[in-house]
Amino acid sequence: MTTPEEPVAATEETPTETVTETTTAEVAPSVEELQMQLAQARSEAEDYRERWLRVLADYQNFRKRVMQERVDAYNEGKKEAVLTLLPVLDNLERALASLHDGADLQAYRQGLELIVRLFHEALRRLDVEPIPAVGQPFDPHWHEAFERVEREDVTEGTIVGEIERGYRMGERVIRPAKVQVAVKPLPPLQPVEPSPAKDEESRPS
Repeated sequence: MTTPEEPVAATEETPTETVTETTTAEVAPSVEELQMQLAQARSEAEDYRERWLRVLADYQNFRKRVMQERVDAYNEGKKEAVLTLLPVLDNLERALASLHDGADLQAYRQGLELIVRLFHEALRRLDVEPIPAVGQPFDPHWHEAFERVEREDVTEGTIVGEIERGYRMGERVIRPAKVQVAVKPLPPLQPVEPSPAKDEESRPS
């Protein structure tokens, strides 16, 4: 009776060993797969990093290029302005060179008037024009009140004199005009008459 039972016990232990071997075989590929995934993730991260560095470098180069273009445009604008004003300076220097004792003052005056006209033409080419002043109502956007002048013949707030001419570029003020503004004259002071009581006190007794 005892002998037939021993093979049965041996037969029951066999499936356990098989399951253990199968489980170990299944776990080993999972670790390798994780290692491959980790390596792939690192490769992708490095690729993204390199791409980000390239984009950053491109952006920095773009900023430098834009800043340089702005500087070049500013310098080009200054150059154009100087080229516009140089003929005026040339004429001033010629006028000074021709000035000497006994010079014809009338011809000298005409030369200066020509230079002034050239200067205004140069300003117009730069879209700069004088700000209207005398006879205009005072406007704090365009004018700076330098002095108030009592006037009866004009409306109060009217500009009656220009101390320094102002200039504008379109709607932008380059320099406001310094002006004299009319105000109503103050009423004359009435003489103060002494009171009778004070007169009596001042009489000798």
